[in-house]
Amino acid sequence: MADKKEISSRGIAQQSGLDVFSSITTYNGEYLNFGNAFPYSVQLNSDTDYATTAADPHTDALINSPANDIGRWYRYHTSGAPYTSTTAPISVGGFFGFNGQKTGGLPSYSGMYQKLSLTKGNEYQIEIQTSINTPSGSLYVVTYSPAEDTFVATSSNIVTFPVSNTSIGITTKTFTAETANDIIVLYFTTEETSSVTVTITSVSIKEKQEYLVPVYATDKFGNDHKVLRRNSGNIVSND
Repeated sequence: MADKKEISSRGIAQQSGLDVFSSITTYNGEYLNFGNAFPYSVQLNSDTDYATTAADPHTDALINSPANDIGRWYRYHTSGAPYTSTTAPISVGGFFGFNGQKTGGLPSYSGMYQKLSLTKGNEYQIEIQTSINTPSGSLYVVTYSPAEDTFVATSSNIVTFPVSNTSIGITTKTFTAETANDIIVLYFTTEETSSVTVTITSVSIKEKQEYLVPVYATDKFGNDHKVLRRNSGNIVSND
């Protein structure tokens, strides 16, 4: 007669589905090229720069100065009314620098963007490492996906300045890839009426991965063993 007992006297599962698992979530890999400012040196200073005065300067840059190459940084900045003119982001001394000023009530925007290579439907985490900054302002971190003849924002996060040694220096945000080539945009704006610069040291994008591991417990003798579930109404173990 077949043995219907679930667990042996030694605590070994004799039926499938009795193991108890714990889910572990991690974010691994790197899906942004040259997100660390130090190795990028001063290269950003000569990367493609687009001047805009459009109603939506961010999508205007994505449409009219397209990120044709995956993994390459592109830049844009507002160049006049209805905005305050400013300059595009630069990289120097291990920092990405964003400039801004608000004059006569007109804001300015200084941004950089990159086309990504992702897996549609997967979840990713963006991590921004800031440096100590005294000026005030907001760094927006936005992902966009193409939609017909424009781009639509699919996630957004804000890094708020000033940043001091008592602030949280690392900001994270998750998003789900709407397409294989979503675009990440970082842009800065400020209420400061004189020209200011804020800096970050790196930006990173990692992919969410989940693992299942067996759950273990310790018995009264100090021995580790798997935690097993019990099916209702069945005999648990052999004699």
